[in-house]
Amino acid sequence: MVHSIVSLSVSLFAYRALAELGSPPEGTPPLAYGFYSSPETLEPTELEIVGTIPHWLSGSLYRGAQAGWDAGNYTSGHWFDGFSRNHRFEIAGGKVTYRSRNASNEVTDFIRETGFFPGSSFGGDPCKAIFGEFEVTFRDGRNPVGDKSTDSIAISYIKNFPGLDPNSTNFGPMITLVSTTDAEGLQQIDPVTLEPIEMFTYGASGIENGSARSSAHPAIGKNGEVYNYLLDDEGYRVFAIENGVGRVLATITDAPAAYIHSLSSTEHYLILIVWQADLKLEARNLVDQIAPWDPDRDALFYIIPKAKGGVIAKYTAPTFFAFHETNSFETDNDIVIDLPVYDNAEWLNATRMPYLRDNVGRQNKSQDFDISGRHRRFRLKDYLHQNQTSGNGTLPSKEATVDFTMPLEANIELPKINDVYHGRPYRYVYGEHSSKPGFFTDSIIKIDTISQDFMVWVPETNHVPSEPMFVARSGSSSEDDGVLLVVALDEATKLSSLIVLDAKEMVEIGRARLPVVVGYGFHGIWGGA
Repeated sequence: MVHSIVSLSVSLFAYRALAELGSPPEGTPPLAYGFYSSPETLEPTELEIVGTIPHWLSGSLYRGAQAGWDAGNYTSGHWFDGFSRNHRFEIAGGKVTYRSRNASNEVTDFIRETGFFPGSSFGGDPCKAIFGEFEVTFRDGRNPVGDKSTDSIAISYIKNFPGLDPNSTNFGPMITLVSTTDAEGLQQIDPVTLEPIEMFTYGASGIENGSARSSAHPAIGKNGEVYNYLLDDEGYRVFAIENGVGRVLATITDAPAAYIHSLSSTEHYLILIVWQADLKLEARNLVDQIAPWDPDRDALFYIIPKAKGGVIAKYTAPTFFAFHETNSFETDNDIVIDLPVYDNAEWLNATRMPYLRDNVGRQNKSQDFDISGRHRRFRLKDYLHQNQTSGNGTLPSKEATVDFTMPLEANIELPKINDVYHGRPYRYVYGEHSSKPGFFTDSIIKIDTISQDFMVWVPETNHVPSEPMFVARSGSSSEDDGVLLVVALDEATKLSSLIVLDAKEMVEIGRARLPVVVGYGFHGIWGGA
């Protein structure tokens, strides 16, 4: 059943009436509304179309975005500590339907009742944390069944997780859908209804449990294999899951414990990059565990063959911080790695909730939460000729070189490419961009990695856009022939839209207007029809 088009004249009073949901108070800049709560849309709802949605575009866009950051008297201290909600945009025949569903109701109810967050958080107030009062069960190597929604898992997605049983005969655009976070906990959700199904860990595939830290962005192999790491007292255990069975490829013991958000990969190799966000301090949240910046602490690169494991080469580079891999690929003698890099890790402190709510969208006010990642190309030269392998990474290191770094005016974050080119030489990368100070992110950039030119889509009115999802036109042989799907909050309407951009020309083709604000989240995934 699809509900009819919903009027866009939704009263702001309706949001303010939802005080217990953490709605924006009077005087909040409209672009900061995305840091407050909005209601679920449980039933598929057809959206109003402005412009044109290409008829060849058919499938579903899933977005992980927060349901809110407030429960009762509790407010999360950091943007990354929101309560999970999943969103689905189903696109077919030039039309778009939308639905959303919360995925952490059990833990949210506990917080609402007690005023405390159960356990550690990413950047929350330790005085509002409580330990041992709330039981959370994941399916792992010990527990045969996991809870549904006793944790908030809301960073990225894995489709068709190897060895995972489907939950329905009505699969939609994929058989299974799994949410990830910066820990070993995972959550299976129904790809049609978005209902939470079960929480589980990598231990369910035979990887030993006990770790709290992992990557929200595992590497995915060409046949759906999942590669990731677990960080524990022994070091970084880098592993593979193939056909539902896990195996450890290497345990790296000579690198400092750090916050590593993504694992890089080429066709044949994994690259664990230990940039600087070193977890050295005693604290109950991750951000406060990060030690002061050390300009002399080199970044480390470990190359691990997917097939046989072990570390075959190790490289160093002058220190930097990063979140995401753009792409990595092999040449005859080298491995090339592209990343948006930062001069330090202070952006993590700048994205605490009170600061964002008070300042995002205030005109001409320079803020350190604005996107400042710069696209940098690293080269690991002659990686095949070190003639040695280590199981724990203790190898002599070589120096990684830098081919180029884009200027700050071409800043980029949440980078996306045409997925066909992942692990291969490529040309174009798209991402969030900041063109005006104080707006967090306000536009979408396209960078040509060969010419180092760039193009920027800037909307006519102020928007805060999401990560752009590239969808290739069926049958096309051109790398940038397709569209970008962007969810953005429009300052003028005070509501969100799904915007479709021509990925070649970087112009808007059309948009589907939502009757709600979609809370600011992080990542999405496309499932073709």
